[in-house]
Amino acid sequence: MRTLLALLASLVLVVATARAADAPALRAVAVAGQPAPGGGTFERFGIESQPIVAAMNARGQVAFFATVLRGRASEGFFLASAGRTSRVVAEGDVAPGGGTFSGFGRHPVPSLNAAGDVAFAAAVTGGRTVEGVFVSTGGKLRAVAVAGTAAPGVAAATFASLDAPALGDRGDVAFLATLRRGRETAEAIYLARGGALRKVVAQGDPAPAGGSFAAFSVPALNGKGVVAFSAVVEGRTVPGGVFVADGERLRMLVGAGDETPGGGVFAKFSDRVSINDAGAVAFNAVLVHGPLAGGLFIVDGGAPRRVVALGDGAPGGGRFSHFGLWPTLTATGDLAFTASVDGGPTSIAVFLTTRAGITRIAGIGDPVPAGGKLASFGLYPLATASPTGGLTFATAPTATGEGQDAIYAVAPAAR
Repeated sequence: MRTLLALLASLVLVVATARAADAPALRAVAVAGQPAPGGGTFERFGIESQPIVAAMNARGQVAFFATVLRGRASEGFFLASAGRTSRVVAEGDVAPGGGTFSGFGRHPVPSLNAAGDVAFAAAVTGGRTVEGVFVSTGGKLRAVAVAGTAAPGVAAATFASLDAPALGDRGDVAFLATLRRGRETAEAIYLARGGALRKVVAQGDPAPAGGSFAAFSVPALNGKGVVAFSAVVEGRTVPGGVFVADGERLRMLVGAGDETPGGGVFAKFSDRVSINDAGAVAFNAVLVHGPLAGGLFIVDGGAPRRVVALGDGAPGGGRFSHFGLWPTLTATGDLAFTASVDGGPTSIAVFLTTRAGITRIAGIGDPVPAGGKLASFGLYPLATASPTGGLTFATAPTATGEGQDAIYAVAPAAR
């Protein structure tokens, strides 16, 4: 009996050691309670009603939003690079064109390019505008577009609000805007390039498959200046789809009602899509009239292909029961995503798909470098991939106080 128990104990030790060796190495980017640049300590890394996005570039730099306790400013954007964290911009800083930044809570999602430049949206007080889209380059701030100025491409229209900038490696910036023309308002997507603004598409414009655009998701932008987005379409055609704008060319990649790989048709698309420099576009979709209720898909030059679907087996056991709404692509087409798992060892986890299959990166119950165990990914579980395959994700305390607010990163070499 003792021999059998000893053998079982040794097997458990071997399995545990193997799992530890296979587990990705997490790096704490920022943790609540740590000193924040400029004074005070980090408090939280997101706003309750918004997903937490910590953008990561190929150099391993991470841009993120944070609120600060007992500091000169109560919130700002920060950049973690090579073990050092610097302040990009904070509440109370002087805004380009006059006034001061008065808050980032309505727009807590930064964008980061390969050079380490950071794009963000912010509210402004005491100046000529109330909000705008801005870029920080080498510590210097510039305005891309601000509310109250003329909106090119739409007669007699001005920018009323601006949000969700996406920054490309060439310095291009795509963003979502609300336009005001008289008493009417309309949504639009704009692209800033070389100091000039160009309308990509606006509410009421004709859609490629017929009908007219009615609403837009957050735009995605690759390093070649190609913009991807999902949209709602009105008219006797497809009610929506995923679209790509390359220069003056606008095309639909996939539309609601199109057949899906494995049967059924596309019914609804995620609020954010992802595009890499090769032009591949990834998205989350709800399906109807088939064996699958939904899944993650990639279009990379042809018809959409299914990456993973609800009901598929998850690494380590169980089946996928829900996917996060913002999957992100690497340069090679790997896909990072969060998912709920039924019947497995963890209820929610971060995953990465590669040619070799699906890898589990981190999940509820895993140990974290800051101590303790991963208790929650927050209200909107989300993972962000860098072009080279690095990953970031945020954690948050549970309703009963377990866990903590933090941002973690996984280097590509760790997998």
